[in-house]
Amino acid sequence: MNFLLIGVLVSLAFAGLIFIASENIFSTLLILLITFLFFVFLIKRQLDKYQKKTRRYHQCYQFINSYLISLSIKGSLSAARESSYGTADKEVREVIDSIKDLDEEEKLSYLCKYFKFDLYHLFLDTIKVWREQGGDILLMSQYLINQVRLKEEYLLHCESVHRSKLIEFFVLWGITLAILSSLRFALSQFYTRIIHAVFFQVSVVVLFLFVLLSIYIMVTRITNVSLEGYKDDEK
Repeated sequence: MNFLLIGVLVSLAFAGLIFIASENIFSTLLILLITFLFFVFLIKRQLDKYQKKTRRYHQCYQFINSYLISLSIKGSLSAARESSYGTADKEVREVIDSIKDLDEEEKLSYLCKYFKFDLYHLFLDTIKVWREQGGDILLMSQYLINQVRLKEEYLLHCESVHRSKLIEFFVLWGITLAILSSLRFALSQFYTRIIHAVFFQVSVVVLFLFVLLSIYIMVTRITNVSLEGYKDDEK
């Protein structure tokens, strides 16, 4: 998703609405600048981190499932890694390619730096026990497989709910701002008397700032998804 383009479009839309409501070029330029910076330096950063976190988990889910199934069939770490490599996306394959000189256990351990989740550590512990004691890897990893699946379903559910909430949010605020703009023409005589009042001009700007604050709160709640063990090292 191109958040920069979305930021530009929302900035222009807000600028257009505030100009219609206030006919003040200073307020218009101020909201245009604040909205653009708000999306580029705050919202975009939050959503990029959220997408990175959830993408990594989806990749981890796919890798663990593919690895365990292949290991149960072929009984070899190298064969399981090759099979999971074939089903992995480009980003994961590039990471694995960068550590091709390591042995199989070292490769799995190194991937902890990429799959920063508690469930991946549980996966490594399961592989270690299997290496030491043998047995049916699928039976040994049943709890792990169930937890990974449940967390994946949780993420998919959250994404579905978030899409619905986003639509509701923008529809409600869209209607509110559309009503504000339409009143400019429906009550033109009244607007003529108040449009140059300082209180009215400040109120319109404050309203749009409140919209931005509500967007920030909504995005913060949406991106606050718990994935145990994950830490973003980027500042």
